[in-house]
Amino acid sequence: MKKKQLALALTAIFLPSAFGWAADTEMPEVRASAKRVRPGSPNDVVITGSKTDTQLKDLPASVVVVPSQLLRDQGVIDMNRALENASGVQPLMAGGYGFANNYTVRGQAMRFLRDGYPDGTSQNGYWHTMYDVDRIEVLKGPGSALYGSGQAGGTVNVVTKQPRRGFGAEIGILGGSFGAWGLYGDVWGGIGENLSARLIADAERSDGFRGLSRDLKEVSPSFAWSIDADKTLTVDFDYRDLKVKPDNYGIVFNFQQQLPNVSRDSRYYSPMNFSDQKIRRTTVSHDWRISPDLTMRTALVNDQRDLSMLRNGGGNAGNAAGAMTGRQARSQVDDARYTMLQNELVWKLTGGGINHTVLAGVEYNTTDVSTVRVGYNLPNITNINSPIVPETSLTGLTPVASQGFNRTITSNAWALYAQDQMDIGEQFKVRAGLRADRMHADDVGTQGSPTVRTISVRDTLTSGSLGAVWQPNRDLSLYAGYSKGAFLNLSTEPAAISTQPESSSQKEFGVKANFLDGKADANIAIFETRRDNYFITLPGALSPTQDGKERTRGIEFDVSLRPITGLSLLANLVLQNPEVVSNSNATNAILGITRSIAGTMPTGVSKRSARLWGTYEFQDAAWKGWGMGLGATYKGESYADALNLYQIPGYTIFDAALFYRTKKWEASLNLKNLTDRTYYVNPTFAGALPGDPRSVMLTLRYRFD
Repeated sequence: MKKKQLALALTAIFLPSAFGWAADTEMPEVRASAKRVRPGSPNDVVITGSKTDTQLKDLPASVVVVPSQLLRDQGVIDMNRALENASGVQPLMAGGYGFANNYTVRGQAMRFLRDGYPDGTSQNGYWHTMYDVDRIEVLKGPGSALYGSGQAGGTVNVVTKQPRRGFGAEIGILGGSFGAWGLYGDVWGGIGENLSARLIADAERSDGFRGLSRDLKEVSPSFAWSIDADKTLTVDFDYRDLKVKPDNYGIVFNFQQQLPNVSRDSRYYSPMNFSDQKIRRTTVSHDWRISPDLTMRTALVNDQRDLSMLRNGGGNAGNAAGAMTGRQARSQVDDARYTMLQNELVWKLTGGGINHTVLAGVEYNTTDVSTVRVGYNLPNITNINSPIVPETSLTGLTPVASQGFNRTITSNAWALYAQDQMDIGEQFKVRAGLRADRMHADDVGTQGSPTVRTISVRDTLTSGSLGAVWQPNRDLSLYAGYSKGAFLNLSTEPAAISTQPESSSQKEFGVKANFLDGKADANIAIFETRRDNYFITLPGALSPTQDGKERTRGIEFDVSLRPITGLSLLANLVLQNPEVVSNSNATNAILGITRSIAGTMPTGVSKRSARLWGTYEFQDAAWKGWGMGLGATYKGESYADALNLYQIPGYTIFDAALFYRTKKWEASLNLKNLTDRTYYVNPTFAGALPGDPRSVMLTLRYRFD
């Protein structure tokens, strides 16, 4: 019945415009400018945070743009490196476990979008590559007022490369340290009079530092059909075959609460660990300009994901005898299906001397996930200072019933939302948004015992945003904003879905400026972000509880400078105070300590992090085409546990690049961790994950026009 209703809804929405049953209107206006707008500058237009093609300077919120050219300059091929260019974004192991990307933003959990639409769950997500990425837009703070159920920290929107009319193509090959190699092809052009297309395909392979291998294959075709001057139908398909070996342990802490003096290549994870994930995502969107002031977009997204993995589970830091106990293995299979149908109207009107841009939308989405987990207890590693992992397979190991489950998670939700962006004169702008998601979710199956249990949640998630911008002149914006978010965690990482939704809020004040005669841009923000009622599993506890409460207060800086021709500098910095405000108690059985977690820092979050990158392209005719880059990344100390007993040291690492470019081809040499420093990027169950040693990547590209 649901399929028939969905088919009728699609027919009603798409057919009238597809066959021209609407009044003729003018051709959509194409945004153009005689002066090129720099990506990420206050005059840049973004979708994230507004859904209405709004300039950054007009948004009462912090949005950071990471453009594709910057990713090329830095030799970035994965999301971990890409998001170093956005202030306040820090990598987090939990929910990613080495085979998926996961982060905190402003000390809180985040979520991914792809071209403005939800991109699965952050926990047990996937490894993001950069081959089809045009730019990355990072919205700080809750985004539920626009995007529905989502985490407190922020929203990372991956904006992909779109079909083009004119023919072009680019091929590339890369190779480097740890047996890494890759190749890709990108072809675009018109097919007939009204159809544009693009095909991006890539393959990447690496043995990986510490044996953490990757084997990735991706194909992304997309099409844009200009039905007539006012209507465009776009179809985008993504296929990903991702094999990544996870490491849940890194280097394990010892009884003295220190990382032992062992080789950074030491391995505590099970050698048979693997993750094998296949993603098939189809997005169909229809854009219709009904009149010069009224547009409608209808979108259908179907996302299918099959995940099979074997990874380590819980484990303890070294005990007094130098042994690692409590090790586990988890075998898990997920079969997930996500569907979303969305219809939005954007109406521009004037009334009472105020210019309004009104967004109104309705959305229906479903989740259907079958998940099976089997848990095993593993032998101890008897000496963490000279680790020998005893197991080589699951043969001979007996499943532990209390560690497993066999469940089906289903949900459906209807949402209504609206937003009004008001221009009051030339200098004052106000934005207000409100959204309600009526959700019904069920979690049915076994959990630690053969008895079938049912968890059912029915709730209405209400979220909103309110903000204002004052622009005393065209180069300066002062803004204040408040946002309220809600989130119902339907991922398969917890052993059961949440019985109550999380809540979040953010207060923010900031300045966006263009100065030094257009040679500098800056975004400075002061913020307080809160997250309440989320699931945490505390040390010494057998199961998670919804006692999580956190608050982060801080200030961020994102600055871009172009002091002389050929030289560009980018810098970001966050100074924040992330703090747990829950009064729950936790126990460290190894050290015999029990106390409240109130006042501690959230796991893996640092109070300070920064990034500086500079690129110089030589201007002298004899050196034309040559360029170089140099960068530094800093992260302060953080903690691997809820009691803040195991501290991960801070670090600063340096990167460099050398490149040569012509109109047709490009060669770049990128060097990571120039000083070959030993450092740790984020916490694991009982330790910290070492970052890569000094490494090199050579990339060659050729472009056809």
